[in-house]
Amino acid sequence: MKVKLVIHAACLGMVGLAGCAASPERPAPSTVGCAEAVVAALPPGLDDLEKHCVASAGIALQCSRFEAWLAGWGKEAGDALGGGDASREDVEANRIGRRCAAAARDADALLDCCRQGLNPSGR
Repeated sequence: MKVKLVIHAACLGMVGLAGCAASPERPAPSTVGCAEAVVAALPPGLDDLEKHCVASAGIALQCSRFEAWLAGWGKEAGDALGGGDASREDVEANRIGRRCAAAARDADALLDCCRQGLNPSGR
């Protein structure tokens, strides 16, 4: 129980600090608000791994790379604690999304990068 409390306190501290470097282009000033705005604007028709990838990329671009990392791990931690289905594939899709954010020129290129990263053999 004490370990869980320490982890929660550390995460809250990181979340509080992450939003301190807000830029005027952010969809929301807070870390959670920024991530939620990006997720709410995801295009329809994406499968689960594509959602993870594109959301992480969007958070990295519109909020910050650290906030994308934090949101991805926070989502998986919440899933692992009973809110959903935590998986290594989701964590990997989040990593691919953060990598794609560094290379993408536009939304179409971002989605293409995610799809190629998630399915490198083209199957």
